[in-house]
This record gives sequence, C-alpha cells and structure tokens, in this order.
Amino acid sequence: MEETKKVSRLNKGLIGVSISVGILAGSWILLEVIYGGLGIEEPLNFKGIGTAGFLGWATFYAAGGKKAGFVSGLATNLTGIGWGIIIVLIWTLIGGYSNYLGALVGVGIGAAGMCLQAHTRALAFIPGAFIGCSTFFALGATITPTVILTTVLGLIIGLSLGWISEAWGGKIATQLGA
Repeated sequence: MEETKKVSRLNKGLIGVSISVGILAGSWILLEVIYGGLGIEEPLNFKGIGTAGFLGWATFYAAGGKKAGFVSGLATNLTGIGWGIIIVLIWTLIGGYSNYLGALVGVGIGAAGMCLQAHTRALAFIPGAFIGCSTFFALGATITPTVILTTVLGLIIGLSLGWISEAWGGKIATQLGA
C-alpha cells in the first residue's frame, strides 16, 4: 500500500519527458555512431555532432522550453558561434605577438560581447551564447566549413530534439493520467 502512494506522487510530466528524452537521446547517439562508422570524409563527416546536439538540447530546456525556448536558444547559440569565431580571429591576430595576450584579449572581448548582446531582447539568454561558443570550441575552434557546419547543425538538431521531447513527453504524461 505504501509503495502505491509513493508512485502516485511522482510527477507524471517529468516521467513523460524522461521517457521521451531517453528514447530520443539513445536514438540520436545511435545515429551518430552509425553515421560515424560509414567513414565519410570531410566536410561531411560531422565529427562531434552528437555533442553539439546534446548542448543544443540542454539549451532548449535551460531557456524554458516551448517555442520561446527554441527561438531564444537558436538565436543565442548562433551568436555564440559568431563570438567564438571572433575570439579565434582576435587570438590569432594578437597571438603572433603573445599567445597569452591573444587569449586574454580575444576571450575577454568575446565573453563581454556575449553578455552585452543581452541588451537585445532576442539575445537576452546569455547562457545560450556561451553554450554556442563553447560548442564551437569543443568541436575544434577552427574556422572551417566542417567545424562551423557541424556546430550549427548539431545545435539546431539538439534544439529540435528538445522541442520534440517536450511535446512527446507531454503526450506520454497525458496517457499516464497527468
């Protein structure tokens, strides 16, 4: 009898999202592993797209989910990639004189820019910019079509999986009697 009471107190909405995220996350990484095993060369090998996808997914939920979370996450993730590129350009330019100075100035300007852009309502979700920038760095921080395309596609797919998992989780919760 006590066990039944504990189960009934569980958040069915959270259970629904947990189920949908679990199924979609496993499927997402399976697709990445299968695709990676095909031996496709650059620029279409998409190395690291799984990581980028999970970071986009995290952005979606951190931004509050729903359409607003998707839109805000997309805008800030993409500007974050732009700030990452600016950081690399500044670091490279100044790094010829001093790699430490290049890092200090490049990262300082980029980090400040990601915060300052929040003055614009559409770019107010500061963590999204940092996630976009960090994803670019995690995938190699090289200004090449492969890294940029993989970063952008991965984040967009992740944001989309977030939206799908939220909607599907809601349907599962309804079936559980939420």
